[in-house]
Amino acid sequence: METGRFLLIKSTGNGFWYDMHHVLTQLYFAEITKRIPVIYWGKNCMYSIDENLDTFEQFFQPVSEYTIEDISNPDFTYFPSVWRHDNLREENLCHNMDVSLEAMVNSRASVVVQDTFMEAGDMMHCIEKYPFYGYIARYLYSSMLKKYIRLQPLVLDEISEFYNSYMRGRKVIAAHIRGSDKIIEVAGLPVLNRRYPEEIAKLLELYPDARLFLMTDCRDILSLYRELYPGIVISTECGRVLTDGPGAHFQEYEHRARKGLEIIKDTWLAAKCDYFIGNGYSNVSMAVSELADWDTGRLKLLY
Repeated sequence: METGRFLLIKSTGNGFWYDMHHVLTQLYFAEITKRIPVIYWGKNCMYSIDENLDTFEQFFQPVSEYTIEDISNPDFTYFPSVWRHDNLREENLCHNMDVSLEAMVNSRASVVVQDTFMEAGDMMHCIEKYPFYGYIARYLYSSMLKKYIRLQPLVLDEISEFYNSYMRGRKVIAAHIRGSDKIIEVAGLPVLNRRYPEEIAKLLELYPDARLFLMTDCRDILSLYRELYPGIVISTECGRVLTDGPGAHFQEYEHRARKGLEIIKDTWLAAKCDYFIGNGYSNVSMAVSELADWDTGRLKLLY
């Protein structure tokens, strides 16, 4: 790989797994363009605790040996041209620019900067000579997760502590049930959510001693499921809202990094379960499907 050819992957400023899928797509882009990836989640990141710190590395280990300081070099060239060595920490400088995939691929700049979400499928179907051509996005995301994403030790310790305390040695069914602002995106969300008990019942019939690990952004959904399945519901302590309220990711936290950690913890724990029932319209559910190699019949996404 040529020295001095980099891809700076910045936060889009959106929800956690939207940002992560952006990162995973761009890691693939770095591979096919033979650039060294540098990830920097700055002050626009919803989970930032300090505008001068990289939020990504609060949660994950770096994907290369280089940092944003290393590529802030007056001798470097940048693409798109709005970027310079002294403004790489700024945000939204090219969100209204129409930059084609072809232009990014063909750029000879020292550093290509990407802060805008690109559909993985668009890239996978455009660049024929690379491994994921023609595949669905889930395969690309899963491959990039396994290859590049490593949790920071303290994050891994928190996940392991919960798993060892409440899940190890037990058959566990995981379910991710969305509420709050998801109904804006999915008009049929109430109907979709009513299908979960039927799917859970099928598995409990096979494994009557199983536990139910419930991921939800809504307090009232958690309360309902504790009533429906007394004594078997497992859940983490995290910020939740009411079903008809704003999204949990928009809530203010004293420590914003905690908001991201809660999402990571739930996602990685769900991927350790024996079965998963999720919302096929949710980035979080999709992430659970991507983090593990699910045997046939152990993963169901509802649409």
